[in-house]
Amino acid sequence: MSEGRKFGVGIGLITQRPGKLDQDVLSQCMTQIIMRIVNPIDQQTVAQSVEGAGRAMLAELPALTKGQAIISGVGINTPVMCRIRPRITKHGGETFDAPSEWMKWHSTSEMEKREQDEAPYLKPSSDKKPEKVGNIRI
Repeated sequence: MSEGRKFGVGIGLITQRPGKLDQDVLSQCMTQIIMRIVNPIDQQTVAQSVEGAGRAMLAELPALTKGQAIISGVGINTPVMCRIRPRITKHGGETFDAPSEWMKWHSTSEMEKREQDEAPYLKPSSDKKPEKVGNIRI
């Protein structure tokens, strides 16, 4: 992450168990949005990685309700507790059925269609004898 930041690459990490993240990874997270955390190990990890948030605010982590969060880091001047609004747009995600997609990809009709789509264009035959390069006729 630190190498990517030099080139303007950003990344968002989402976890329910911040205690399992490496400290080097957490140190590269410049802005954190922290929601309810009950596990003491996770609370301690967050308390060590969040700069500027007071102990009183971090003590509120287990008591946060659904939609409440503490935002801290370079993206905001001072740590603040806020409410995340409900989503107003329609969910656009889709879950694909991987086994059926795989079977479709490897079906005879799909393979024939791909072969036809990827086949090289041949000009009408001439007096010249066709040449072969591998399996492709030129």
